Amino acid sequence: MLDVIVIGMGAHGSAGLFHLAKKGLNVLGLEQFDQIHNNGSYHGLSRIIRMGMYEGDAYLPLAKRSFELWRELEKEYNEQILYMTGIINIGNKQSPIFKNTLSSAIKHNLDYKEMDNNEIMSSFPGFNLSSDLKGVYLKDGGFLDPEKAVKAHTQLAIKNEAKINYNEKVLSWNDKTSHIEILTTKTTYKTKKLVIAAGAWNINLFDIPGLPLSVVRQVVGWFPSKNKSLFDKNKFPVWILDDGKYHGYGFPEYGNDGLKIGIFNHLNEKIYPDKYSRTITPEDIKLLSNFSSHFKETGEGENYNTCMFTNTPDENFILDKHPSTENCIIVSCCSGHGFKFSSVIGEIISDLCQTEQTGYNIDLFKISRFL
Repeated sequence: MLDVIVIGMGAHGSAGLFHLAKKGLNVLGLEQFDQIHNNGSYHGLSRIIRMGMYEGDAYLPLAKRSFELWRELEKEYNEQILYMTGIINIGNKQSPIFKNTLSSAIKHNLDYKEMDNNEIMSSFPGFNLSSDLKGVYLKDGGFLDPEKAVKAHTQLAIKNEAKINYNEKVLSWNDKTSHIEILTTKTTYKTKKLVIAAGAWNINLFDIPGLPLSVVRQVVGWFPSKNKSLFDKNKFPVWILDDGKYHGYGFPEYGNDGLKIGIFNHLNEKIYPDKYSRTITPEDIKLLSNFSSHFKETGEGENYNTCMFTNTPDENFILDKHPSTENCIIVSCCSGHGFKFSSVIGEIISDLCQTEQTGYNIDLFKISRFL
């Protein structure tokens, strides 16, 4: 019998498998797709990482530890995953993106600089901002390469004697009291503990009636510039921008030509993960192209890409024991701001599987708030 099976080898599942394997447990990862794929939520070359937590203080200790663990992972994997560019959070003075980031930076003594629109455009000439916008620049911010991160976690898990079965979909699971039985498209497994970290597919696999998870179609695009120095990652930061209508985010040039632009929850299209359209529509292009007006000298968008956000109503994570069995850990660290934390979420998954508790305060993520 296995000690732990982890369903889903995306951001959090791969990290959990890695930390469990490092502790010497007999673990198996199950993934319905290939090792690296574009069917879920972690693809797309870059994900934001930052210390300024406009979401609330509960996230800050997790952010601090995540930075440490990403750097440890880079050393062990011998490849760069974390790129420190700084980050600037921009909005008007009433925007939570601006005022909550500023409050967090002051409260926790972070290395920050408050800037008006002219200071921002002087420091980072690629911006084209209206006079009502202000920003908080934080040195401790940048982006992660998500494909490299997942590959590092899975390959190092295997190095620590974990097993991973790709292209094997989980159909159902049942708590047998003494163990959990898992039925897949290929066979049946028995395990002492189960971790469900299947992203957009959590809704079905959690099997919790009334749980208010929703999946939203997300689109990003890259906007090239003839002036490549404007968005060079050594000169231009990662950014989050609330213009009063849309909550956008993006990255300096990396992987594809140009500035990467996305808008949180895009057109707010609720979807089913197996059935949604990946076709880029004129509405997708129009939304991102209009938002690109906040930047100078950007051309037409290209390399548009779709993914999914899995959202909770309060946009906080779910990280807890399953309400029907203590032998199952459910992980939905989501709502469009979870990837940066996946290194520390993996550590917490390992803690919960081994001792049923963790040294981190995760009360905010209890599932009881929805039941």
